[in-house]
Amino acid sequence: MSILRKGRYVTGIESREMLGMMEQLRYNGLDHLPATRTRRISHMRVKLQLVLCSDAGQEETVTEVITLNKNNQCIEHLGLTLAEAKQLLSTLQRHLLQHQVDTFLDSRFTCPDCGALLKVKAHTSRSFRTLFGTCTLDSPRLEHCDCTRRKTVSFRPLSALLTESVAPELLYMEAKWSSLVSYGRSLEALKEG
Repeated sequence: MSILRKGRYVTGIESREMLGMMEQLRYNGLDHLPATRTRRISHMRVKLQLVLCSDAGQEETVTEVITLNKNNQCIEHLGLTLAEAKQLLSTLQRHLLQHQVDTFLDSRFTCPDCGALLKVKAHTSRSFRTLFGTCTLDSPRLEHCDCTRRKTVSFRPLSALLTESVAPELLYMEAKWSSLVSYGRSLEALKEG
């Protein structure tokens, strides 16, 4: 008996061999065709990327977050190390926070009354402490538009978003740890972790 597969006839012996290969793959927890199976090597390079998408699902930004060179020949190299996990979370936090702040600021560069583009008076940076590290963010000072009378000549739009210099989650963790351990030790543990 012959079966037509991908433009050629497969004999009964070949189909039994393919079935045996598929059973072996299923047994190993790999339920896919042999053609899509990747060759595994002892050393691998893992590249993690942050892909930011618009509301429509269109990819806007692809940022390389971290590249890891992993060896699977000894137990110390399996999975993520604590240092790699910390670096990954810190880098991811920095990129995500920067994108969120940039998006927030983009909408503040025009006058809410007339729509005119506001002038940048000065640039400074601002630190924001999070559970995954301290991020330094650009904080422009903008001049108000002349179309409406204001109390001040200029303003920092980032101040409306960052009312505190510490993330609420970090404040919560500091308070929780300080209730369990002395303040100095809890601060050390949070900086370490």
